[in-house]
Amino acid sequence: MRIIIPVLSLLITIASVGVDLAGPRSGGRLCSLGWCRSDQMFASIDAQGITPASLSVLLDQDASNPLVWCSYAQALEREGKIPQASEAFDRAILLGPNMPPVLMRAANFAFTHGKRLQAWSLSRRILDRTSAFDQILFSYLNAADVSTLEFLGTAIPATPRAARSWLSWLRAGGSDQAVLQTWGWMKQNGLCDRPSAVEAAWTLWERHSFQAAQQVWVDWLGPKAGDYRHPQQLANRQFQSEPQGGPFDWSLDAPDPVVVSRNNGLEIRFQGTENVVLNHIRQTAVLKPGRYRFSAEIQSDGLTTDQGLFFHIFDPIHAGSLEVKTPQIRGTVARSRITAEISVPPSTQAVMVELERQASERFDNKINGTLHIYQVSLLPDTMNHPTIVAADKTR
Repeated sequence: MRIIIPVLSLLITIASVGVDLAGPRSGGRLCSLGWCRSDQMFASIDAQGITPASLSVLLDQDASNPLVWCSYAQALEREGKIPQASEAFDRAILLGPNMPPVLMRAANFAFTHGKRLQAWSLSRRILDRTSAFDQILFSYLNAADVSTLEFLGTAIPATPRAARSWLSWLRAGGSDQAVLQTWGWMKQNGLCDRPSAVEAAWTLWERHSFQAAQQVWVDWLGPKAGDYRHPQQLANRQFQSEPQGGPFDWSLDAPDPVVVSRNNGLEIRFQGTENVVLNHIRQTAVLKPGRYRFSAEIQSDGLTTDQGLFFHIFDPIHAGSLEVKTPQIRGTVARSRITAEISVPPSTQAVMVELERQASERFDNKINGTLHIYQVSLLPDTMNHPTIVAADKTR
């Protein structure tokens, strides 16, 4: 027995190789006797031209193969035999209920022949199992003449991977309404995370849908928002939280010679090695037309050169429509508050609050020293709060 089994295996292998070399015909004697593999028979059918009749021979030999049923269904579809093709796809799904390639071919058929409910059901099953077909399925769904709300949870499963992939796809291919509807659905189903909040907010912000972008961010912050928007117009005002990356939190990027740290506010330390240009410590605010007051509680120690630091409040979309700068902070300044009055015109929807330092043209232009920002504030001018303007004090 130990000899017979290896010998039989060898003979079968030799026969299979022989069939390959002979170029088997799907309807030939060797195949009818079962000596042809499915791939050999399909190669023969493909070479002769795929038709329902030729594929029926393969089905006789391999009736449990869902991929063969898919090919048979597609051949029927090409001949306009839609009801028969639909039945063949149903058979393929029954035989391969967990095979994404099978489900995807059936979904293509369902989407292109108006079988909406079946298409959505297949889409959900595919997206549950793999990301390989995300792009084509999302393009089908986006092209459907229905509200996004109709297929969220039906065609797109309420799972983190699928939901976040769909939200990312909307960044380039979806409407603002689809982004907002998807975000609301994800929030309702507990599918949101920080990257998805950042992505949704930036998507809407870059399309100049500023209020919608801000609403996404407020939703994400939840109770952590504190007094943000009621009445404060800046988030994370004391820099107590690590910035999360959205347009409505701080960006704390700085050149290598500058050390930025959060310590009872924000500390910016210059090493005295370069003529630093600083313009990436910033946050966006969405404001209605009217008057506002910006303030920052600051302290500096030994800031050198003629070019100090200042806050620049401006409209990032409409250049020149809004430009406000606080006095420069130079030398050593005791803990105090600097302020700026802001008048927001009707054309402005969003403003950028940015800490800046411009390059010095002096010979001794390498900046040294430290600036500490304890907190910032941006309030409508109806608020009653003190005005203290810090003058430059150098010792």
